[in-house]
Amino acid sequence: MGTMPGPASTHDSRRATQVTLKAVTLLSGVLTVVFLVSFFFSDRGIAELQHARIRVDELNTDIQRLQAENARLRAAIESARNSTFAVAQIAREDLGMSKQGEVVYMLPTSGSARRTPR
Repeated sequence: MGTMPGPASTHDSRRATQVTLKAVTLLSGVLTVVFLVSFFFSDRGIAELQHARIRVDELNTDIQRLQAENARLRAAIESARNSTFAVAQIAREDLGMSKQGEVVYMLPTSGSARRTPR
């Protein structure tokens, strides 16, 4: 005839579960405290986090500035593509070209002027 476990065995199982739960809770609490202490007082803790946040803000500012510059340059390229005046201006100023019958005077820049020997 089979015997069924009595109330003592169920009580022991519950007690073991409670002891295990308390041990896990205590261990996780100790590990959390150790982690927090090492995070706050290590050289890679809060100070490095602050530096990283500042660097992210600087990079975001650079990204916004570069995006604005890219938009300005795209508009200038589009304007130059669509405008004959812009093409003529670039040809005159940057390439030294002229229309037929015009005379172009090329003045030396400060870096390209020849110096006379003394």
